[in-house]
Amino acid sequence: MKRETLLTIAVISLLLLNLGTLGFLFWGRPPGPPGRGPRALDRLIVEKLALNHAQQQTFQQLKKAHREQMIASEEAYRQALGQYFSLLDQETPVVQQQDSLLANLSSIQQERARFTYQHFKDLKAMCSPEQQKGFHDLLPDLLQVIAPGKPGNPRHEQ
Repeated sequence: MKRETLLTIAVISLLLLNLGTLGFLFWGRPPGPPGRGPRALDRLIVEKLALNHAQQQTFQQLKKAHREQMIASEEAYRQALGQYFSLLDQETPVVQQQDSLLANLSSIQQERARFTYQHFKDLKAMCSPEQQKGFHDLLPDLLQVIAPGKPGNPRHEQ
């Protein structure tokens, strides 16, 4: 067999192998575990609280407002984090500047917690007294989504 023919076959084989690998990575990835994600949480909230149609519409509005607040907060957090880590470029960063940026990062995290708390407080307020009793049963599910996962928790390992 000629050397050129062998090299051509090797190149084509490697190209096909690479395309197969990329195809598997992008299209062959199995879906995540069932019952996870925002839609599953929405269904859980609607079912556990037995929200009527009008309440579901209000819930969607609350959710949209909360999402907008969280997106803005996430962007502010990214910018503050970028400023904080840009201090690594300085030979001797100013301690007051570090402390100020850390305080800003902490403030943003507190604000995010406050937004989320208020969101669920508003959700609870729109419920009837009977539905509010079911809200207590919903709290562990909400905390599982909101709180960071523990080691060994499948959510943490994803």
